[in-house]
Amino acid sequence: MTQSSIRRRLFSLGLVAGLIQTGWVLDAPAQQQPYSQFPGYGYPYAFPGQQQPGYWPPGNQPRPHYSPQPSESTDRERRSDSSYAAPRQQPPQYRPQQPWPSNPTSPYGRQSGSESLPPPRLDVSVPLRTPYEHQPLILTLRVISSANLESVQPEIPTVGSLIITKLDGPVVGSLRTNGRQEIINTFHYAVTPLTSGSITIPSIRVTGNQSGGRREGFDLASPASILLEVRPMSAQVQPWLPLHGLVLQSYLEGIDRLEVGQPVTLVVNISAVGATGGQLPSFEQALNKSGFHVYRERSENEGKLSTDGRYLLGKKSETFTLVPQHGGKLQIPELRIDWWNVDTGLPETSVVPIRQIVARGDPGSQDGKIADLFPGASSVLLWVPLIGLFSVTIGFWMLAWLRKKRFMMVVEEEMGILAAFGASRFRAFLAWLSPIRRLQKVRQVFVKALPRSFRLWFCVRVVDGETDPEVWSYMLKFLANKHLSIPPQLPMQELGDRLVAIHHRADTEQMRSLMLELDETLYGKEPLDFFHWKKRFRNQLRPSWLTPLRWGGRSRRARPERLPRLNPDMS
Repeated sequence: MTQSSIRRRLFSLGLVAGLIQTGWVLDAPAQQQPYSQFPGYGYPYAFPGQQQPGYWPPGNQPRPHYSPQPSESTDRERRSDSSYAAPRQQPPQYRPQQPWPSNPTSPYGRQSGSESLPPPRLDVSVPLRTPYEHQPLILTLRVISSANLESVQPEIPTVGSLIITKLDGPVVGSLRTNGRQEIINTFHYAVTPLTSGSITIPSIRVTGNQSGGRREGFDLASPASILLEVRPMSAQVQPWLPLHGLVLQSYLEGIDRLEVGQPVTLVVNISAVGATGGQLPSFEQALNKSGFHVYRERSENEGKLSTDGRYLLGKKSETFTLVPQHGGKLQIPELRIDWWNVDTGLPETSVVPIRQIVARGDPGSQDGKIADLFPGASSVLLWVPLIGLFSVTIGFWMLAWLRKKRFMMVVEEEMGILAAFGASRFRAFLAWLSPIRRLQKVRQVFVKALPRSFRLWFCVRVVDGETDPEVWSYMLKFLANKHLSIPPQLPMQELGDRLVAIHHRADTEQMRSLMLELDETLYGKEPLDFFHWKKRFRNQLRPSWLTPLRWGGRSRRARPERLPRLNPDMS
């Protein structure tokens, strides 16, 4: 086939395509929106005098990516025929249409220019440039691209004066900008400055690949242009807690029939803006100073981002079990959190006031000690005026009776009254001098001076009278905490290991087996012979100095004769 025949065929094809386009546009309804590209044709029609979309001048023609490629002479002839045929067609009369796309599809296949996508770009922002020390900031990193990303990997540098922690990402979204739809991959980081002064957030590098046939890789780096002017901590708030807002709430459960030894539940909820739940304080130490045994059941911490991605939202929920130590009026101490309002630059305080409850049972002192008859020097100032007033009253009473009765009768009566009064006061004085009261402190000092294994044995002997496994376990934890400094909230298995560490002669495996049986009884409701269980438990923790005496006495009482008599009696 010669070049002239090829040229004629291409010219015929272009003429037929132009006629088809003209007829289709004229037949289209007036209200119908025109297509950006006509069906059956690779690029739209051009007006006379305008450059045809998809046409490139000679020398600037991009190389098509299909195979096989036509020869250069055939390609030039095709371009010349196409550019020559288009102006001969009369443009149709129709309403203004939408602009032609910038990258039309070529009738000979998709050009390589449409394959190359613009590289992604980075956007790094923080909501505040003047934070306080230890105030977390939300750094937002956005990777904006024209196509989907197959992979994206940010590389966060390490800075000594900043702590950068990833919160979430990538979160994929889309945005339409200037008629183009862009894909956004968003990452959020918590940036916490450790020192005051000027701190620059270093450049963040992001690498990855774009989706598509070519899978073009990219390597981006943000400019180190974010300068933070960190303000110092204020001495008015200790410990330091910078926040945007804080709410403190608490409530009690199970106080309808409060008695000594019966637990009551206290729930404390803290909600904060500007920190996570793990950064909020705990009230366990404050509650230990009250007249309760305090056991923390659970502590739940939560942290998330606000809907606009500018703030941290944190929540801490703590549940405590309070067991009253004595009856009467009990006070739950004030719950207080001092924090710094970063929006106003002023200290603030969130408070739950003191609450008073009444427990049924025997009243006692707050610390469990026996109260003295004269608890302080102020009692002397009370007793001296009372004794003087009492003496004056007795004197006036005696003078009044002397006028009406004989002297001896009055003396006898007054002596009897005085003797009775003196006897009662003497009995009260003897009770005050009772050695049982004064030896209580001596006993406490003596117990503290004993070795830990002996103190453990005394604790075991004290709780041995309890028949309920649950009450026995509570009493043992309380005494072990008081005399052996063992935390009361430990599980039974760990408590057994602590006891074995104190009494080295105890068998570790046997102790673990005993504690496992007790756990199954307390929580699994398994039957248990508690009397024999306590006996095995005592045998494990019995002090070493009692064991030889016990076994030695038993051997002397029931020692069998090893050899028969040499001369047995013969009958």
